[in-house]
Amino acid sequence: ADPTIPPGPSTIFTTSGRITSRSTPISLLAGAAKIAKMAEAEDYRLKAKKAMTRGVFSKPDPISASNFYKRAADAYKQCGENRLERLHRIASGDCQLGQDAYATAAAEYTRAAELAEASDEISARKRQECHKLHLDAAGAWAQMGEKGRAAESTMKAAFGLVMGEEVGTKMDVKALTSVEEGIESFVPDPLNRKRNYRRTGASAYKDANAVDAEAFARTALQLANQNIITDSYAHETVFKVGAELIKRRHYESALYAYGAGTASLEQEGFATVSLSRAYVSEAILTLAMGDAVAASKDFTGVHLQRTAYLSSRECALEEDLIRACDAMDLEALEEARSRSGPHRSALASLEPIVRELVGEIRVSGRAKKEKAGVSSSSLSSSSMAAVPKTGTAARGPASSNTDAAAAIAKPPSPPPKKELSGKELMQDTDACFAEMDDIMNDMGLDDDEDDDDDIDLT
Repeated sequence: ADPTIPPGPSTIFTTSGRITSRSTPISLLAGAAKIAKMAEAEDYRLKAKKAMTRGVFSKPDPISASNFYKRAADAYKQCGENRLERLHRIASGDCQLGQDAYATAAAEYTRAAELAEASDEISARKRQECHKLHLDAAGAWAQMGEKGRAAESTMKAAFGLVMGEEVGTKMDVKALTSVEEGIESFVPDPLNRKRNYRRTGASAYKDANAVDAEAFARTALQLANQNIITDSYAHETVFKVGAELIKRRHYESALYAYGAGTASLEQEGFATVSLSRAYVSEAILTLAMGDAVAASKDFTGVHLQRTAYLSSRECALEEDLIRACDAMDLEALEEARSRSGPHRSALASLEPIVRELVGEIRVSGRAKKEKAGVSSSSLSSSSMAAVPKTGTAARGPASSNTDAAAAIAKPPSPPPKKELSGKELMQDTDACFAEMDDIMNDMGLDDDEDDDDDIDLT
């Protein structure tokens, strides 16, 4: 696989071992065995179609049909038929959804989306199909009341829109909007301290036309406390989203994601190490954006209010980074982010992309740039223009280029000093001694009495 092309959403948000075990069977059938299994799958498909047919004395049976569709999909999986398995997974999910079997339907839709990622379809079709199937899975989980799984499926649907693009490519507006909506499905904006960094869309907990804004804000806050996702490892999904956004240089949206993950851990109430890493990641991202003032404000007003954070190694790293940026001390910054420095253990525990982001922090808050309109060529031309033209004018138009260059490069000689006569030199010397006496008098050193006479040196 090309390392510059990002994997599908199921690979981003799931462990590689699980994806490998589910995507490809141990061995695929071939030859006569495959032909027999394909015939068996076709038989299951016909039984499912018959179960959904309305007769004179019978009605459609979605439960039996879904079971037959699932058996057909499993048979096609053993034969390595991606497209046929995907179609029968979708059919099974539709039948299960109609009978309110939401968990089974969501599982079938998710499996179909994973198959769409590995299919041989063109990229545009793969993105559209993966996005649609993950959204269907999210709807099924939401109907069941599984808010955490619904939010995860929503996030997978959002990243399905960028599947196959290069890592450094920025997301389009539609994809970024879907990602930020997925972030809010984990942590509502009223509970996210970084909600102002959201770049697209509008919060579902905000109404610009509300008559009583304060009452609506209180109601929205109560609703947000009920809908926030605090399941185990839910914050890791949000942090993975932040890491993916950093790779695509969407720093504001990445900070919005990290703020959501931090809010989830704070709401949990007992996380310590993960919360410390989240705090220092927020600070690193804010400093990389060039906002040392906001980083310092969060450090003193929020991070230091956690007693467990005060003694952590992440707190020491954040403090040294902010202090170096505030003082514009490049040496202190280099020492703080050095791999052999005092904070090497804190840096090693961060996400790799966040650790790389530490190297982009500047003491001035932004990358150094040349002043507009100032360059080496303009400076040389201006210095040449500043040289008086009297020398060249006196020489006339027949002067050589060598003489002109020598006249430009030669610095102007200082005027000769005026020689003083003997009387003038004596007057100048007396004036200097008189000035020294005045200085001595002002300093209280005008006592001319010789105290050495009172000392017996014999």
